[in-house]
Amino acid sequence: MDLIVFTAVLITGVLLIAIGVSANALATISVALSGLYGAWTGTTRQTGPRADPRPDRHVAAREDDIP
Repeated sequence: MDLIVFTAVLITGVLLIAIGVSANALATISVALSGLYGAWTGTTRQTGPRADPRPDRHVAAREDDIP
């Protein structure tokens, strides 16, 4: 499925360039479509470990964390 989506996006980009769409417009379209694809597949990019939004709360240990 990912190969089909990749090929479709690549072909669409080539066609848009061939009909004269500017590079700035193509970049904007690409960012918007990649965001939609990410939302559709449920994938997000994570840059690092997430910090606890509640730093004053103690995180209880799970049973499998105890040696």
